[in-house]
Amino acid sequence: MSNHSRASMEAKIKNSRDLLISVAGYDRYKPVSSEIKVDNYREFMDTVESTMTDLNESRGALTTAKKENADMVEALLLTVRAIRYLTAELKGIDSPEYGQVNSIVRQITGENITRHKKRSEQILKELQEGDPQPDFNSVSGLDVKTRLGKFRELIGLLKNYSFYTPEDPSLSIASLETMRDELTESLETVAQKETAFTNHRGKMIEYTKGINGLTDRARRAKLHVKRKYGLSSPQYRALINKPY
Repeated sequence: MSNHSRASMEAKIKNSRDLLISVAGYDRYKPVSSEIKVDNYREFMDTVESTMTDLNESRGALTTAKKENADMVEALLLTVRAIRYLTAELKGIDSPEYGQVNSIVRQITGENITRHKKRSEQILKELQEGDPQPDFNSVSGLDVKTRLGKFRELIGLLKNYSFYTPEDPSLSIASLETMRDELTESLETVAQKETAFTNHRGKMIEYTKGINGLTDRARRAKLHVKRKYGLSSPQYRALINKPY
């Protein structure tokens, strides 16, 4: 739900609450339909407002969780690049060890994707008129789960290297495993927050659309007022020209 949609929804909820307050004071407002009777309508509005609060809170929690996860990914990228530099220093860039480390690091950072894109663009530039268009494979950025899997692979590789004894404690195997565990936990937190947000959003959609939803009840309440007081009555005119 975008900020505009959220503002629109909150406006509809406020207008519906104002409508309820208005009709509750109308002497002739005595609908037969249970959904728009004042007490039932008020209970429904309480539920809608409570759910909207839950939705806003879950949105905030999800935003925070995603921000923390993104910060962890940035730290991961800096760390794996530092590991690559250290491996180059210890074994040389022509060593098989560096080649193995570099291959995994490129997959974690997405450098392999950037290289693929640049190569594809160069091939297209070199095409002559009438040359057939090449069919490139679709390549997308790595998601965090994929990066995490490759990071686990990198840790396993480093454990097998007797030369890997970094002076920087942040690059030690123990520190890397802590980073791995924290990123794993962060992903789980994001998934939980996404589920909560999706559930609350689903409830709001259910409460606002369709039969007996926010818009439907407001429409029916206005029709009852129109029937009881008339089209030109101040009671009815006070309820129209607002989004519900």
